[in-house]
Amino acid sequence: MKIIYKKFLIVSTIAIFIGGVYLYFSGNLNSETIIPVALGSSLSSSTGTVTTSETSSSVGDKISSDISFLTTLVSLKKIQIDTSLFTNESFKLLKNNVVKIEPVTAGRVNPFAPISATKPNTVVTTPSVVTDQPTQITDKTAILNGTVNTTSGVTDTYFEYGKTATLGSITLTVEQSLVGTFIKNVSGLTPKTNYFFKACAKINNVALCGEVVSFTTN
Repeated sequence: MKIIYKKFLIVSTIAIFIGGVYLYFSGNLNSETIIPVALGSSLSSSTGTVTTSETSSSVGDKISSDISFLTTLVSLKKIQIDTSLFTNESFKLLKNNVVKIEPVTAGRVNPFAPISATKPNTVVTTPSVVTDQPTQITDKTAILNGTVNTTSGVTDTYFEYGKTATLGSITLTVEQSLVGTFIKNVSGLTPKTNYFFKACAKINNVALCGEVVSFTTN
């Protein structure tokens, strides 16, 4: 009889313990509330634990700053334009300090052209063509350079070159830059040979050429 009574007590104790545990956890589950999740946060478990990328204090600071910003926006409707500034004595004493720019004589039309005997500030009105020194001379090639002092009425720019001062060869028409310079890379030259060339341009249907310049290939 005693053995049966002891077994009954043990079973009853276990049943009461299990029932208490069940009631305890079921009470916690029923008491859980929905926790708002801020932008950038995520739920880590089903027990209501929320993991956020920011601390609660920083979130509170942001909310406070947002409220302050909205308050400022609302207060903007109270702004009034005060026109009393225009009647202030200090405003009336303001002066116009605009400096008048007097017209001056223009400089050279093409600042990259060789300096001639004319005065730098003298505007050259007569169209002219200048033969500049060649560049990048090799045994078989060279770049010929020329300048025209106007960009108006120019229809063609080209070079005449040859092994004698009488020239002979004429390059194809080359494009003129915005400042009046034009170049042409000539090839097929003979090594260690003296060459002559001049820059030419057709301006208002008149062919004008610069002086003849010589160079020697490598």
